[in-house]
Amino acid sequence: MVSFFCFFCYAEKEGANDLMRRWILAGVLAILPLTFLQAFPLDFASTASWGMGSAGLALDYESDSFVANPALLALPGREDTHLLASLRYQDQIETSYLVNNEPNPRLVQPIADWTVSFSAGSLAFTVQNRNSLLDRQIDSTQTRYNGHKITMFQFDWATGRAPFYFGVSVRATAESDRAMIEIRDDRTFLDYIVETSIGRYESLNNSSNVAFGMGLLLDYQWFKMGVVSNQFAYARADDTLIISGDSVLKTLDWGFSVSSPTYDASNQLHLVKLQGAYDFLNIGSDEDRQLRLGVSMKLQLLPTWSVSLLFGYQEEKPSPSDLLAISFSRGLQTISLDAQLDTLKIGLGYGYPTAWYVGSSSDINPRFVISLALSL
Repeated sequence: MVSFFCFFCYAEKEGANDLMRRWILAGVLAILPLTFLQAFPLDFASTASWGMGSAGLALDYESDSFVANPALLALPGREDTHLLASLRYQDQIETSYLVNNEPNPRLVQPIADWTVSFSAGSLAFTVQNRNSLLDRQIDSTQTRYNGHKITMFQFDWATGRAPFYFGVSVRATAESDRAMIEIRDDRTFLDYIVETSIGRYESLNNSSNVAFGMGLLLDYQWFKMGVVSNQFAYARADDTLIISGDSVLKTLDWGFSVSSPTYDASNQLHLVKLQGAYDFLNIGSDEDRQLRLGVSMKLQLLPTWSVSLLFGYQEEKPSPSDLLAISFSRGLQTISLDAQLDTLKIGLGYGYPTAWYVGSSSDINPRFVISLALSL
């Protein structure tokens, strides 16, 4: 690790171009999770489903799909032991920072996500963490941010018999902050790594909590339907456990998926596999209600070698009457190209506001995503 940082410093000193810096950042981010054990999205979705709008309440897309619905753990074919380590780096794209020649124009609101997930049969244990830089400010030749970190430990268990499956999850989360993180323009990536990985974060008072969730799954092979509540019981800090019907409704999710078969009647691999998912999240919450949907087209070269093109859509639904309507002014379109190379999966994604389709303004900025996953 020391030799790698030495190489990075040398590249900075010699004035490495932007392309070389991006490759160095990708290498650093690929190594950091194994070293510092930090970062991953708390979106209750598999890393592999980002290109599908993070949909997947009823989609067994990847070995960590149970993060969205614990009942997926009980599906046939999951008897083997799986270890999955995933990394995802994403940031917004703000072209005005480049035009105005601002410092660190490619570091807008970066999010470094990482997870390690272990599953054996109907049991699973997952560690997730997200590290975000917020509130960008310009200070001469550097930028300042406030750092925010969320860490979560999750236990999942599931049981059932076709076509019905049931699962429960227990999540423990904690949050911490770090103010005034300084990133120099001529040391962008090195400062980012040091400040977010080594710098001290202060725990937030009363931010820790424990939540109990549950999921149901109806499975007819090509068609699946899932119902999930991420918080039917919870406790914050030192408070007593609360069981709340209101919390169940606010975190209630419903979704379904369709999928073409992987193999034909003679057990030969289909060249193309199609999958689609449609989810409603947080149905009872006016603040967090959301629509997620996506499709995946996979070119299956070998059982463990494939290339996938994914399309997705996300939209906030502040009113229950908007649930079935599509409003491009609030939507985000996602596109991703994923390559499965035996045990390694690489993904490149791009997201943009669908307000562009109707020529209206939007608070949503375009963004890019780089993801790596190692499955053993």
